[in-house]
Amino acid sequence: MREADPALPVWLDGALVAGHEARIAVGSAAFQHGLGVFETLAVRDGRLLDLDAHLLRLDDGCEAIGRERPPRTELAGAARAIACAMHAPVGWLKIVAGRPWPLAVFGGPARESEIQAPVSAILLRWRRHSRDPLAGLKSLNYAPFVLGLEHAAREGADDGLWRNERGHLVSSCSGNLFVVRRRGLFTASTRDGARAGVIRELVLAGARELGLSVHEGKLRTKRLAEADEAFLTSSVRGVRPLIRYEGCPVGRGVPGPVTRALTEWVGARRVVDGHCEEQSP
Repeated sequence: MREADPALPVWLDGALVAGHEARIAVGSAAFQHGLGVFETLAVRDGRLLDLDAHLLRLDDGCEAIGRERPPRTELAGAARAIACAMHAPVGWLKIVAGRPWPLAVFGGPARESEIQAPVSAILLRWRRHSRDPLAGLKSLNYAPFVLGLEHAAREGADDGLWRNERGHLVSSCSGNLFVVRRRGLFTASTRDGARAGVIRELVLAGARELGLSVHEGKLRTKRLAEADEAFLTSSVRGVRPLIRYEGCPVGRGVPGPVTRALTEWVGARRVVDGHCEEQSP
């Protein structure tokens, strides 16, 4: 799990403060009930990736939980200030919007070795209901995903795959899931419980431009078992080839040509925020 860097400033409810001074009241609904949403952004050499796309999705998440939209210009400035303060080539930044508060921005370094790295996964024994009010949201109620990752690690895998109430694959604990079979790209639809991720949308656009047949809908476990290739996507780690599933190789057990092509396509089209003005809390 990611932990915030205490040496970095935190933006909390309108003010930049030192990391060790940031406090959230225990009476908040975000603390007591996980009532809130968040966005996690990638940071590269002090620059944010896909900032505008994440702020748009944060607006959608706030609307879904009945929270007013946060001030976008102020949030963008806070995110840039904290990203610029990171003295690491690779990092992450999180924007948290609780209902009705707090509104916070913080971050920390990420492991370079995890970026676009091949991974393994197992099928989790639990289910995520596609009609759950939190389905598809980046919710602060994140305990199921933490437990899923811990379970996968105990089983010797990097990630765990979720199914919905009908047994269809939805996502992994850390991102969206894609399967490649005979020049077709398959992924769960948002109606089936998938998240409308920033990298997910880039992958779908890239697949269409590269001439793949794109299928968003019911993603059955048999499709993954018979896959030529598969991969996971997230904003911080990018496109990660899924090379082992339930202890068996996916396809040839190495990153495949479609995965490599989409990784390159997505990487070339991610939007790098060009602003970096050093600020101190």
